[in-house]
Amino acid sequence: MNKKKIVCLVICTLMIVTVFPVVGFPIQTGEMKNTNFAQPQYRAPTPGYAPIPPLDALMDAPIVREHPEKTAVSMSDIVINMLEQVDQSTFLSYEENLTDFGPRRTGTSACVAAAAYIFDQFENMGLWVRYRPWNNGGYSSNNVEATMNGTDESSDEIYIICAHYDTVSAGPGADDDTSGTVAVIMAALIMSQYQFNHTIKFVAFSGEEQGLYGSAVYAADAASQGWNIVGVLNCDMISYAITTNDGNNLIVFENTASEWLYTYTLNINTEYTDYIHLTLVHGGSTWGSDHNSFWDEGYDALFYFEYTETPYYHTSGDTMAHINATYAVKNIRLILATLAELSEAGLLSNPPAKPVLTGPTNGVINEVYTYSAVTTEPDGENVYYYFEWGDGTNSGWLGPFSSGQQTSAQKSWSAAATYTVRVKAKDINQVSSEWSDSLLVTILVDRPPNTPTINGPAEGKPGTSYLYKFTTTDPDGDMVYYYINWGDNQTSGWVGPYNSGATALVTHQWSQKGNYTIQAKAKDIVGAESDWGTLDITMPVSVELQSTTQSPLQIERFFSQIGLFFENLALRLFGA
Repeated sequence: MNKKKIVCLVICTLMIVTVFPVVGFPIQTGEMKNTNFAQPQYRAPTPGYAPIPPLDALMDAPIVREHPEKTAVSMSDIVINMLEQVDQSTFLSYEENLTDFGPRRTGTSACVAAAAYIFDQFENMGLWVRYRPWNNGGYSSNNVEATMNGTDESSDEIYIICAHYDTVSAGPGADDDTSGTVAVIMAALIMSQYQFNHTIKFVAFSGEEQGLYGSAVYAADAASQGWNIVGVLNCDMISYAITTNDGNNLIVFENTASEWLYTYTLNINTEYTDYIHLTLVHGGSTWGSDHNSFWDEGYDALFYFEYTETPYYHTSGDTMAHINATYAVKNIRLILATLAELSEAGLLSNPPAKPVLTGPTNGVINEVYTYSAVTTEPDGENVYYYFEWGDGTNSGWLGPFSSGQQTSAQKSWSAAATYTVRVKAKDINQVSSEWSDSLLVTILVDRPPNTPTINGPAEGKPGTSYLYKFTTTDPDGDMVYYYINWGDNQTSGWVGPYNSGATALVTHQWSQKGNYTIQAKAKDIVGAESDWGTLDITMPVSVELQSTTQSPLQIERFFSQIGLFFENLALRLFGA
């Protein structure tokens, strides 16, 4: 009988440890993590169109890179100031703008338009922004990347906050993943007002729903270029909560290599709990979002995910009507605080003064003109300049230059019109000045002056100066210059300017007898030149210089001529 009891007890024990977990009895772990389990406690949903990898492929990425010694510091007033700027109205405004594009499946016009919208938001914040084109899995699209360079020139550390802006075809993806994309945009908006020791990249991926295509190319490119990406914070579905419990909890996924980063964000949540009000739930490892692309390249990354998955996942019901802005704000504050502490937020940077812009305000097509700008930076930092030419083109960011150092940029226009030229500056912390006062530049299809006329003596004596008059008119009423070739290897250079129709008076003398051709052309103030005008002249009389030593015969002849001169003069005066 005792043996039967023992056998029964063993069987019951085996059932408890094997059958019950299989049927799914829930075990709430809160912030506790049991590293003895290879499988995660929670699984995130998979991308919309990607096949689920086989179980033997879902392996925890090995530790390829050494994780840094990063410990969350004590609460910072700067970070608190950032957190207080995360509000529901801003979140909802960006949400509405993005969901208005409708479903944004990768490759569609709506997806392209959403990328342009995100690009414009980053650019308006004064960030350095670019498209990162990719081709993968038969798809072509763009990731959108904005960068804030770190102020510590000795640091090559990079921190990334990311999300995917593409959706499935069924709906506008208010939660999946407009909510994460808005988190990235809001982080950029707030952090652009500050400076950080280390570089931050704000990245919006496409191709996630097809199988993490955009992020896979991005992470592989980063690894091939040797980027030192220390931490990646991936935001995917962070806005659905309908119960108090939902709204107070957030799942964070990580792999073994990223365990330090999970601990870090956990400490941040504790340190700033009065501003965040969340309990973090450890989710273990999952492949189903863009963080996995970085894991594949050996980078450390976290994946932030709502506590209860929305029932409208990948359906037409994933709209703004089913998101919780209060919950989203709490999650964004946690992610923002983690990013700000990792990248080491610094004091506010003062913007450069409004630049002073100088340059010509009139010109002709296809002529190159130079424009100059100068500003001062109150913190003494180097500055960059950005010229906007009024025709849809710009100079890009030029620099860096020292505070107070003038810089120049050149521009030509190919069409006649009036263009608005302006310039702004930014310091090394990406803090931008206001735009300069604009210059209105009028560009014409310029007409050259008419061929000049030349008036003056047609003959004369060598060694004598003669006055010549040069006249032309300019069809556009521009002032003109004259260039004169005197025919004796002497030129005037450009003389002027003179009003159109005014006469230029210029003298010249020839030293030798001979026949000469005076040539003159005109050009207007924008450089258009006329044809040559000409005047033929002759210098028939040669002046012979007398030797200072005279022979007696020459002296006698001289006085004889003097005598004859006075004799003739007397006859004329007195009629003798």
